[in-house]
Amino acid sequence: MSDPIKLTNLTRQFQRGNMDVQALRGVDLSIEPGEFVALVGPSGSGKSTLLNLLGGLDRASAGELWLNGTALHTATEADRTLHRRLRVGFIFQSFNLLPRLTTLENVAVPLMLAGVSVAEREARAKALLEKVGLGHRLDHYPTELSGGEQQRTAVARALIHNPSLILADEPTGNLDSKTGEEVMALLKELNREQGITLIVVTHDEEVAAYADRIVKLRDGDIVEEVKKEWDADYPDFPDRNQKNQADQANQRPIPKGLQFNDIVRQALSNLRRRPVRNVLTAGGVLIGIVTLVAMVSFGVGVQREVQRNFESIGLENLFVRPVYDEPDAFDPFAEPSPQTPLTPELVAQIEQIPDVINVTPELILPYSIDIALTYNDTSLPIRVTDGNEPEFTFGTDPEPLAGSFLDSRATAGTVLVKGVADSLLAEGESYDDLVGQDVALTVQLPRGETQTFTSEIVGVRDGFGGSIIELGLAEREAILAWWYNEPDILQTDGYDSLTVQTTDLGAITAVSSQIEELGLQTQSLEAILNVANQVLGLMQALLGSVGGLALLVAALGVANTMMMAIYERTREIGVLKALGASAREIRALFTVEAAMLGLLGGFFGLIFGTLLGRLVDWIGHRFLIAEGVTGIGQLSVVPPWLAIGALAFAAFIGVVAGLYPAARAAKLDPVAALRHE
Repeated sequence: MSDPIKLTNLTRQFQRGNMDVQALRGVDLSIEPGEFVALVGPSGSGKSTLLNLLGGLDRASAGELWLNGTALHTATEADRTLHRRLRVGFIFQSFNLLPRLTTLENVAVPLMLAGVSVAEREARAKALLEKVGLGHRLDHYPTELSGGEQQRTAVARALIHNPSLILADEPTGNLDSKTGEEVMALLKELNREQGITLIVVTHDEEVAAYADRIVKLRDGDIVEEVKKEWDADYPDFPDRNQKNQADQANQRPIPKGLQFNDIVRQALSNLRRRPVRNVLTAGGVLIGIVTLVAMVSFGVGVQREVQRNFESIGLENLFVRPVYDEPDAFDPFAEPSPQTPLTPELVAQIEQIPDVINVTPELILPYSIDIALTYNDTSLPIRVTDGNEPEFTFGTDPEPLAGSFLDSRATAGTVLVKGVADSLLAEGESYDDLVGQDVALTVQLPRGETQTFTSEIVGVRDGFGGSIIELGLAEREAILAWWYNEPDILQTDGYDSLTVQTTDLGAITAVSSQIEELGLQTQSLEAILNVANQVLGLMQALLGSVGGLALLVAALGVANTMMMAIYERTREIGVLKALGASAREIRALFTVEAAMLGLLGGFFGLIFGTLLGRLVDWIGHRFLIAEGVTGIGQLSVVPPWLAIGALAFAAFIGVVAGLYPAARAAKLDPVAALRHE
């Protein structure tokens, strides 16, 4: 510090309730660089207020305060923060060491706030601690140190960043007389050797006797100044000032501010303070993420399974149906007639359209039809599936248990489901013995008439149900012709629908247009899939919202925990601000801490949510297999986007919940925070 400290008509007035408190009343004072000054006076004399003003912790109500060319009386908060970070070292009566940091880490805090690398600041802190006689206590925590050792640590912390001004508030107040003498002798030595301006607040005359000048205050005014004679063994002010300036130029670090890696390191250290409370708080986030991941993973899995089954059928397929006449107003129960029946001739015409590979007709038997299947001496009531209509199967494509399936080229035949085949087997027979055998299908009209049709068993397939068969088109046509008493039913009513296979997805539009010109309506599987995806996407959003609500509740827990942390660490916040931490850095510390609480809950929530989804998936598979449904794929899927999104959302919830507490911490008045018990 090259310029004197100058106080001109300095005033500080407080509002305490309805009373105005005049802490300083127009103080005029000048302190030379390298001078050792003791501010002495009874409690309430204004000496601590003056110290806070010199350190930039407080702002004067009126008057001027110049320190090394900086007008502290008009300085912004950022300028005063930089003043504390660069020029000032604080030594407190109650030491104010951070409890979760070791001796070495406590001393290095000012360098951490200045952005100095870990290796450099630890090396400098170690060297300084050895200088003050604490080289053997580097890894000890404050509670493991004696009062004298804690104060020596505080002295080392005040000196670590090579300040030009040391402010000591009752540095021996909590020490015994012998330890107090050692601390004052150390301060005196540092003042003489390094030329640091030293201002000590004390009410102890013996402590004041170490100073070059004693300034006595009472009721906010300077009432007396006592200047001592210089010892011949020590250089005078100009020489000490010159040495101090040289040291500052050579050693002062360039302040880069608190680095993000140090913010993360401090946040992790603070989270270890209250492990049970923090784990419970993170548990709220965990429950929300578990719900979110488990539910959304099922939505994703089902959507993928539907997509796979659609693709296995072929997205290049078109479904063609006739356009029906409006219902008869006088006979609402009459069957509507197709405007353009899907006759075999029309099917052949569609097969000739360019880019059409295959056309599969479909005939649906009436829902109320009563059919019995007879084989040898066994007769079973059966239900006919929709035949050639594409069937959705889960997992890998199944293989027939015997024979073959009905396909688009097979116009006749019967495929038995396993349950029906088991009922028809004689002792010692296998499914292969049934293939090629004839069965009788007896159809009964509602009024009682019956008719028997013959069909050949062409295959046996796996499946659930003990009364299901598939029938070829020839059998269906014969049954429908008899049922409706229309021998030429295909010429009059036509097929119910057609499945048109095109060469590729790109041909869908052109083929669809040509078919619609024939007076028919078409629908592509891709359009159906898009609708299904929209429905499943909506389901995912609804399922995810349940987890989102749980996370909002968890956010309240995070906010409560951070508010409690601020209350518990108010004094610590004051210390950090005194050492040069800005409001922005305090806010960042608490915000990152809240984000890490959310991220911690999100990480374990992701793990447990994935495991829960897999467990429910496994139970569901066992149930479906017991019911005869096999080949089902995995229905609980956690894709990367869900995992990353869950972690990001958990961290976001933590940040949002921590914004208000962090802002509260950043706004704390450092003077009031340092007085907090």
